[in-house]
Amino acid sequence: MRKVILYMQISLDGVVSDVDQWMTLSDEIVEDALESYNSVDTIVVGGNTYLSMAEYWQSAEKSSNSALERSVAQRINAMKKVVISRSKINNLVWNNSQQLLMDDSDSFVREIENLKNSEGKNISVESGVKTWQLFLQNSLFDELWLFVHPVVAGQGEKLFTDVGTKFSLQLNNSKIYKNGVVGLHYQKI
Repeated sequence: MRKVILYMQISLDGVVSDVDQWMTLSDEIVEDALESYNSVDTIVVGGNTYLSMAEYWQSAEKSSNSALERSVAQRINAMKKVVISRSKINNLVWNNSQQLLMDDSDSFVREIENLKNSEGKNISVESGVKTWQLFLQNSLFDELWLFVHPVVAGQGEKLFTDVGTKFSLQLNNSKIYKNGVVGLHYQKI
């Protein structure tokens, strides 16, 4: 069975939105992200962030000044993308994209369980806040990778707001990056 991995950047105060205002990536973090994609062949993104992610990564594959970022872009662009949305997206512009139209919570759970039980490598949930929260609320994940940035964002959407369910996690590994970011890799018990 494939694993569902929630992968995100988060501030010390739990904010996961507006990352461009507080996130400090480094080549070291990007190298680890690229390495993690060896076990992934599908990414899940929310409908609200789909177009901006598609635009960014398609452009980065050709125009980024960083060879490392071009490698990540090439890998992501080749993967299957599942776009979760409550309304129809008319313009699926990113290579290998398909939409999972969500009627209600039950249909969402059923579709994700079908995806999880299908053939393939692991599934990485890449964005956005509402999408991550859906996976948390329905306990539809196996691993949680948090990259905790040494900043208090002060305002923004917080990850664990309204999760409404309790789950226990076991720390598989951790890493302190040179720029002060702490990577925490948890497995759901």
